[in-house]
Amino acid sequence: AAASASASVDGSDPLALADALSAEYSIPRQVVLASIGASGYIGGNEGETVDVDAVRIILEGERMLTGTVDEYSEEAKLLASEGHDPYLTRRALAFADMNVDDARAILIADEEDEEEERRERTEYEAKVEEERRRIKAEEDRKSKEKAESEMKTVNVAAGFDPTAPSPAAAGGAAAAAGLQGLMGSGAGGGAGKSAAAPKGGGGGAPKPAKKEDVVFEITEEDQIQSLVIESPVPVLLDVYADWCGPCKMLTPALEQMATKAGGMFRLVKLNTDEHRSISQSLEVQALPTVFGVRDGKVVNSFQGMPRDEEALRNFMMGLLGAGSFDPPLTDAEVKKHASLSIKLLKVAGASSFPFSARERLQGRTKSLLDDLAEERGMADAEESAATVRSLLSNVIRDPFEAKFRRVNLENKVIQARVAAFPSCVSVLKSAGFVEKGGGALVLAEGKKAVNLAPLVVARDCIDKWIDRNRYNIAKAARKKRDEAERVKLAEETARLHAEAGEGDEYDTEDESEEVDPDACAIKVRMEGKKRVHELMMRADDPLSKLVESLPGGAAGEGEEVRVTCAAKRLIVKSTDEGAMAKSLRDHGLTPAAAVVVKIGGGAPSAAGGAAEGGSSSGLAERAAARKNRRKGSEATMQSVGIYSKDDNAKGELIDGGGGVWYEQDVTDDEEEGEGEQAEEERESGDEDGGSDDDSESEEA
Repeated sequence: AAASASASVDGSDPLALADALSAEYSIPRQVVLASIGASGYIGGNEGETVDVDAVRIILEGERMLTGTVDEYSEEAKLLASEGHDPYLTRRALAFADMNVDDARAILIADEEDEEEERRERTEYEAKVEEERRRIKAEEDRKSKEKAESEMKTVNVAAGFDPTAPSPAAAGGAAAAAGLQGLMGSGAGGGAGKSAAAPKGGGGGAPKPAKKEDVVFEITEEDQIQSLVIESPVPVLLDVYADWCGPCKMLTPALEQMATKAGGMFRLVKLNTDEHRSISQSLEVQALPTVFGVRDGKVVNSFQGMPRDEEALRNFMMGLLGAGSFDPPLTDAEVKKHASLSIKLLKVAGASSFPFSARERLQGRTKSLLDDLAEERGMADAEESAATVRSLLSNVIRDPFEAKFRRVNLENKVIQARVAAFPSCVSVLKSAGFVEKGGGALVLAEGKKAVNLAPLVVARDCIDKWIDRNRYNIAKAARKKRDEAERVKLAEETARLHAEAGEGDEYDTEDESEEVDPDACAIKVRMEGKKRVHELMMRADDPLSKLVESLPGGAAGEGEEVRVTCAAKRLIVKSTDEGAMAKSLRDHGLTPAAAVVVKIGGGAPSAAGGAAEGGSSSGLAERAAARKNRRKGSEATMQSVGIYSKDDNAKGELIDGGGGVWYEQDVTDDEEEGEGEQAEEERESGDEDGGSDDDSESEEA
């Protein structure tokens, strides 16, 4: 079946031929493709076909070659256990004359080539996909431009009133409405919703307003706050571009509407090319785009030219509050407009908040938080700062909710964490809150919208302050928890004692014993003995008193006493009257020490230089011995740690190269000097009595 299938495939489709021959010969597809390439097929030339017979001859040779290798041989099993394909393993062994290392190298090279080919194919497919998307985007752009060029345009006739009832409902002619559609569109003859005129309108058209009073052009981004957000009347925000054809048709019509409406709304024009950050915040995707803004909120929007007269009339009715939007807004549209309102507030506030004011607010907020930390402690200060941050975040998240713009200082939580500390109240006031009667702080009282910039700056300052002091805050919080746990444990212990009626007994046991700072405990061992005697003395007692307090009585007349403390590196002989007169504190034997005492071995007449020279001979001798053991041949930097095959290039191995190599003797001359001094001391000690010094060294 496989043979018949391959026979039915001609050489015009190399990929299909490879699949068929792979199934016929049970050979991996990549080997078949390599055989097709070896047959002389290049690809890409029009009318070129694969020489199927030549490919079959190559594949027969492949099958015969691999047949010479037993798939159960040790070499094949070893390479197959390493994860290589069994057929490719036999093929590689055949090429390598059963040499496992050479076969492994062939397999690894084939896998690397296959991986490289796969990567190139992925990159090529990505480029093709990118080109396809570019062509699709270009086609969409051309279709959009064509659709915009075919949009309807409108003119506003004299006496047009956007709040007046529709012509169909009033029974008048379409021409009397004032809005005529070009390109063959007639009057809005369909039955439309009638809406009452605004109060105070007197039933007639309002008096036209001056263009400069109702039509505004945004030249600076900080004008968004005053012209749009804080506008006393509804706003039509027209986002346009100079190169947009439909914009040039719609904008004049909106200007006529604004002037003829007599100030019932204002038109604010925004050039998207000059103020791209604002248009991006409003998610403008097509031009023209018109937003209806009332009380600082985006309530509705439309893109392109109005569908007809009735659609524009319904939009204006909903914006001016004389009626509802028709068709009604969906829940998704309401959520989208609410999100756009928050974004518009943020970009407007940030644009209208000067950099100098931002810096002053940042510095003041940081200073107030530092004062709060000094007043409350770091842990409690972090708790208060987090509460203030929560109050600011509530307003930023929903600036149109009145309850978030009022802080009740008499609330128990607010009173405990915020109101009781002037620093917290000052942070809120710096962000725009104003103190009102009744124990409350109010933000933007009497205004529909809020400038969010000071709130965002203050909140970000709190976040940075908390992050900068995170370690100290955690440390203080842990200390606070530990103190609370100790208090709780003490209360629980007192309660248990009270219940058991043993409070006095426990109190007596828990009383800590006072420690005498002048007490000195000396452990004394006589040389050659194992027993240790404990003597309680005072820190101000002289060392001679220790000698007098020795167990078994003081040393006899003329006997020399030597006191050795290895821990303190102290050796004192009784012939050294100055050292014996010093206190235990001066010798560093407080509050406890262990000493070894040797009696005898010297003559009083040798008290002069012999005592002085022998007092440290044992320690000096041991130090000299240690240094002599460490001391070896002279060493250089070459033998210490830097090696190179080429000694002449060592200067290039230091500090990134470019240096000069010097051989420096690193033998410690100071150690040699100390060794010589130790040798002199040892010789001096030998003159006083070598046997005593030997035992002294052992004791030390």
